[in-house]
Amino acid sequence: MYDERYFDDRVRAFYADLDRGIRTIGSERLGAQDIFYRLSRFWTPALEYSEIKRVCADVDSLALDPSEPSGLARWPLAWGRAAKRYQSFAEQAEAAGQTITAGEHYLRASHLAHAGQMMCRPEWPEKIELQRARAQCYRKAARHLGLEEHWVPYNQHKLPGYLWLPVGIKRPPVVLLAPGADSTKEECHRWAQAFVARGLAAFHFDGPGQGELTPLIDRSLPMRLERYHEAFTAIIDYLQDNASDRVDATRVAIWGQSMGGHVVLRAFEHEKRPLAGVNVGAPPKLAVFPLMPADVEERIRDLFGFTCFEETWAYIQEEGDAVCHAHHIDVPFLTVHGSRDPLVTDETIRELSAAIGQNSEVHLYRDGNHGVFNYDSIMTGAMADWVTAKLTR
Repeated sequence: MYDERYFDDRVRAFYADLDRGIRTIGSERLGAQDIFYRLSRFWTPALEYSEIKRVCADVDSLALDPSEPSGLARWPLAWGRAAKRYQSFAEQAEAAGQTITAGEHYLRASHLAHAGQMMCRPEWPEKIELQRARAQCYRKAARHLGLEEHWVPYNQHKLPGYLWLPVGIKRPPVVLLAPGADSTKEECHRWAQAFVARGLAAFHFDGPGQGELTPLIDRSLPMRLERYHEAFTAIIDYLQDNASDRVDATRVAIWGQSMGGHVVLRAFEHEKRPLAGVNVGAPPKLAVFPLMPADVEERIRDLFGFTCFEETWAYIQEEGDAVCHAHHIDVPFLTVHGSRDPLVTDETIRELSAAIGQNSEVHLYRDGNHGVFNYDSIMTGAMADWVTAKLTR
């Protein structure tokens, strides 16, 4: 039933409907209603909503220059233009010695580039261009905002990540943040910031297949669900060997958003050192893959480094169930779930919680979307407080 034609037809219909929706309803109205994408995801502590409105107005405007695209094809152009504008602000501040302002503007440029690449088709050159801009701007932001850049040795490769330390606290506990299928270490900034504000250190990174390691550029390191725990092990080992004077890597929690949460659920079968775990919006069972939004199906296919959907579906049928691994979790574990999440049902979360057992705790948001981005300030504070309590008690 779920052959390549089935998936290809879904992809074509998805992008045709998305293009039509942008042209007729407008990108802001679509995103505000969680139709096709969530504007709440792009609204971060560093990026004000008025800037998102300006970008959406650009997306929705008529192309006055015949060479400029319209509809969906205008999405990366508008977000990319805004990213370049903030990059220019950052460079001006940098030249004037205004390092904090420069760092904040580079961070905004990175967030804008990330939003711009999200609705791009994988074959569009703008996708890779904006992904590179996202990483480059964040790297410059980190230097001004006090984050340490690290490259963790991993199976003949290196995982890029950032260590963010709280001020005035000696050897704090540390939270490892694993992003999702189309999330990255740069997008994790918003959650890392919450941990650091509460006196914890944060290490947010790109694991196999993610961010700067995307198989769209290099297929040598795709994500493999059954092996992702090795990334957590490599990072904990690295911090113990290279940063033991700055963080206490014996007090560590592992955190994951969406697909990152899925791999966190599986990690405890192999890696026993974390004292707590968090899953924000992960689908514990990827068997829903054939019914996911078509753009998510594309991202998962590319994340795993496959060239077709049938290969992806066959792999997911074999390896895509994290619930059957959840009984290995023997430390406090928090699941954050929004009942409006189209990828995860309340029933699946109840099944997951039962599999974890007495160590399970669930923060349920009845009107929450995928990742609970539409209640982010409430969700993030409660989640960060929960982790802080487990690592500092």
